[in-house]
Amino acid sequence: MNPSDLWWQSLADGPVLLALFDADGRLRLANAAFRAAWALAPQDTPTRGEMAEAARAAGVGPAEASGERRSATRAGYEQAWRDGRRYWWVEQPTADGGCTCTGVDVSALRGTRVPAGQLLGPQPGLELLQSLLSDSRAWPLCVATTAPGVDPQALLARIRGEDGCARLDDGRLLLMLPSTAPAQAAALVERLGGLTLTEAQWGESATELLLRA
Repeated sequence: MNPSDLWWQSLADGPVLLALFDADGRLRLANAAFRAAWALAPQDTPTRGEMAEAARAAGVGPAEASGERRSATRAGYEQAWRDGRRYWWVEQPTADGGCTCTGVDVSALRGTRVPAGQLLGPQPGLELLQSLLSDSRAWPLCVATTAPGVDPQALLARIRGEDGCARLDDGRLLLMLPSTAPAQAAALVERLGGLTLTEAQWGESATELLLRA
């Protein structure tokens, strides 16, 4: 990953916490949201252990000590912070032995339910999708997108009560299909017509899923 990557360009200035660590666990690159959450200066490049220790000393960061990488494979986990916030983290190993790390604030998502028959805006839709991704009860999980300009009322009238629907920033409609296996989702999408189906992957964030959808 480098600052010219599409992934980095898409997330660098947003609310998602984004960082890249090398094989020794030292921070190589981080966006403003990640540095603000961990109270890091723009020039700071600590190891994960040093970062966790500095956070504890400053009274910020995770409620429990967590300075080491969680897994050698892709992993997603929820973490409670000292200020009461909760973050959903996704860690992805890189080819050079390092790790990319993305975090999403899910503090407001506990108890979120799919609002039946309602069209959500981009941000509420993103929050609902992240809530579903973070809830094992919603798996298997698939999403489907329409072309821009599709009439939302026609779609809302034909989806199931447990499905969520949101309009994305680019004008497409996003249909969220919780507790729906790919084969079942494919049948639903075929019935609705004109939608592109994407299966969610365990451990990815809502932003990552939308980049694939």
